[in-house]
Amino acid sequence: MSRSRRKSEFLVKYPYPRNRTRRGILRGSIAFLVSLLINYQVEGKENLPKEGPLLIVGNHFHFLDTIGPIYATEYPLEFINDAKMPMAPGIVKFLPGCWGTLKIEQGKPNLEAIRAAEAILEQDGVLAIFPEGHVHQPPLGRPLPGAAFLALRLGVPIVPIGTYSENNWDIFGTLLKKKRKPKVITRIGKPFGPLAQGDIECVPGREEVKRAGQIIMEQIAGLLPESARGPYLNDSSLPCEGC
Repeated sequence: MSRSRRKSEFLVKYPYPRNRTRRGILRGSIAFLVSLLINYQVEGKENLPKEGPLLIVGNHFHFLDTIGPIYATEYPLEFINDAKMPMAPGIVKFLPGCWGTLKIEQGKPNLEAIRAAEAILEQDGVLAIFPEGHVHQPPLGRPLPGAAFLALRLGVPIVPIGTYSENNWDIFGTLLKKKRKPKVITRIGKPFGPLAQGDIECVPGREEVKRAGQIIMEQIAGLLPESARGPYLNDSSLPCEGC
């Protein structure tokens, strides 16, 4: 199959935006539950571009960190997520299917998800991805190559988002023990990049992907408390003008 035909097929298969009714219901449900249970603060909304194409990147300290891009923005978001979700409770594992995320499996080529992502951004879409690829306790760790690979291959602006929760999203524990709503903060950084001109005919090299991953993680780190930044504690982790 020619590349142009394959591209056309994925544009048809993954129109942007999609699943609008279903996602609108989920977004509304999240907003209602947040207002009921969480003291949620969003900082930096003025940094959000009016439209795509955009790649949103963020930390993943808890499976509920995925709420950050949904609650803090109004974009018709597409997500790339781990198909297995090993750290998420079984009761919530149906939610990515309801949203209609692009699923990947660690250690596999995931060509379907990559081509779907390319099609979405080709349509000026907004795609969210968590560079570390899995949920883990703070601080930040090393990224997997996926986010950097997409950023280099597609050449789109990147928006970093940092979400940090009180007591690791212990919502009901805080409500019951402290008699108040737990605090969650999502900080939106200034857009940076593109990190490359963008060429889907070109495969970025390993060192190029590694450097791009470092830049992405530094931008996320600058939005988090110092204790959560891990190996990204230097001054370059702070968001900057014109990066």
